Amino acid sequence: MQSNNALILQGASAVEPFLAAFEDYWSLPPATFRESASAKWSDLGLPGVEARVAFSPHGSSNALLKVIADDIETKTTSSLFFSLAFLYQTKGVIRDAIKKVSQLDEIFVYGISDRKVGGGLELQKPDGNVSPVFPAALTKDVPKPFSSEPTGGGGIRMHHKFVVIDFDKPTARVYLGSYNFSSPTDIENGENLLLIRDRRIAVSYVVEALRIFDPYHFRVNQREAKKIRKELVLAKPPRSEGEEAWWVEDYTNIRKIKDRELFA
Repeated sequence: MQSNNALILQGASAVEPFLAAFEDYWSLPPATFRESASAKWSDLGLPGVEARVAFSPHGSSNALLKVIADDIETKTTSSLFFSLAFLYQTKGVIRDAIKKVSQLDEIFVYGISDRKVGGGLELQKPDGNVSPVFPAALTKDVPKPFSSEPTGGGGIRMHHKFVVIDFDKPTARVYLGSYNFSSPTDIENGENLLLIRDRRIAVSYVVEALRIFDPYHFRVNQREAKKIRKELVLAKPPRSEGEEAWWVEDYTNIRKIKDRELFA
């Protein structure tokens, strides 16, 4: 099973760059395509929405991987959400940028890859950003009232590729497409990449991100915890003097404070 996001575009101006790229792929040799208009940003002409598309492979003058990495690393001010298939095996500027931003206390970072990433992103600071989660099934020690999840099929469970920067700011933007955010995707493969600067769309992608991340976050924690949860029950308020309320950590843990304030 693969999970992919889809973006539906309507209108002649939105479709035209895709038709032009299709023709260029068939008629131009790779070296020429890299410097063609299709390999550069083209405006989609969507009313009220700043949206552009570019197609790989790119040449040295219009390569985008480093540009995206710089945007993540130097221009993220509040939050970074990402869903990046193959991040576990994709070394380079994107993973380096995510790692650096994840180390900043003032930025909320949440992401997922299709496998455990490692490479410096496997560490979780006690009060900071968590490492990227990954698809995991509850196959044993499943807390009541749930039962074990099926794991058949053998395929990966996440194939999304998108990055959302500062969804809560006027500068909100989303990168998405078939583009795998890797060097081969940027300069060798035939891929599409969209950049949308629109807060409404950025919020939509964050909602999708949380829909994917949160269930797997619980599963990864359950699978790797030294003390697993045997049962899922509602937490009760304090019943006796000196008993700590379950919500205290939401006001004392740095990450949970950022989480609460960001989505308040």
